[in-house]
Amino acid sequence: AACAGNPSLFSPPGSPYPSTKFSVTPSASPFQPALPSSTANIRPTAPPAPSATIPPASEDTLRAAADRIGFGIGTVFQQAESKDPLFRPVLASEFNTVMMTTFMKRTQPGREGFDWSLTDEVLDQTPANHQTIIGGPLVYDNATAPAWLKFGQPDCGAWAPADLEAIMQNFIQTVVLKFGDQVAGWEVVDEPLTSGNNCWHKILGDQYIDRAFQYAHAADPNALLMLNEAFGWAGVDKSFADQFFALVQRLKTAGVPIGAVGIQMHLRADALRPSYPGEFQYFLDQAKKLGVEVWITEMDVYQGPPGYFQNPLDVQKNIFQTIARICLNAPICNRLIFWGISDRYTWLARRAGTDFINPQPLLFDGQFGEKPAFFGVLQALRNAGAGGGQ
Repeated sequence: AACAGNPSLFSPPGSPYPSTKFSVTPSASPFQPALPSSTANIRPTAPPAPSATIPPASEDTLRAAADRIGFGIGTVFQQAESKDPLFRPVLASEFNTVMMTTFMKRTQPGREGFDWSLTDEVLDQTPANHQTIIGGPLVYDNATAPAWLKFGQPDCGAWAPADLEAIMQNFIQTVVLKFGDQVAGWEVVDEPLTSGNNCWHKILGDQYIDRAFQYAHAADPNALLMLNEAFGWAGVDKSFADQFFALVQRLKTAGVPIGAVGIQMHLRADALRPSYPGEFQYFLDQAKKLGVEVWITEMDVYQGPPGYFQNPLDVQKNIFQTIARICLNAPICNRLIFWGISDRYTWLARRAGTDFINPQPLLFDGQFGEKPAFFGVLQALRNAGAGGGQ
């Protein structure tokens, strides 16, 4: 989850993938037996049907093209971006899905109290737009933990496993129950391999993931639950994808109610492997084998440093369009969510120690005007609606 501000989410361009701290081998656990898994009553996460109470979207919008084929096209809700007067009209016209972030340090800043101000901002805007809300993450790394957890200490706050599990359960179920059927699906655990989820895993062991899903499922049995992971700037490394799906297989075998996997696609045009389309297709193929949906949860494409490409925005357009086309050709790939709307508010500009010069990684420029990448994604959506694959 890029906007958490963690500078170590991905390896630098050209470096190997980060070493993984998480083992997919089940370990002995003090947790209760797994809850039975049931997907019979899962609430559909497809975008709602257009309502007669709002005017039909323009034929030139992403949303109109996506609605026609029942595809989720979305963006994360960023508080700074939402203050821009140009934000609301674009949010309403172009997107049928909104990612609502619930980082624990923001949502539960004190052990005894919750702060719903950011989530209330989302709910103030999206119902009138008839947009589907996806929430999360519910469990993430040390950087997104509130100070009172003391996860910055070498001993992770010296929590007893039973006490920390109770804290995790309370947070997850308080958040999920708060929103009920207003939220169609939850990103339950984010980056279990890339970040190891640090203190959660250190204290609770491998099965903290199992328990997180089971607590979310108990709070809302009809919500679709998703496991999200980052795969680096250069594409989707096959060995890393295999490790991720070994974890998904373990969860499925244990009866954990996981219905979707999320793939982050924070890509660098100047570091992207030529094989990236096939790598993404491999990811989709593995998800299909395990019977889980795929959501692209965080997509942006850094256009490269000045002078690297002769036409950087055209290169960027091709990357966005290629990923969108591959996703749209796969029946299990149901959502494409961008990590922001306007280049003015990109997280890359705020990244500590950044080597992203003049980042312009999104579909809209600093004035919320459509870029070539916008039209590339729009064309992919139109072609999918017409039955085409290109």
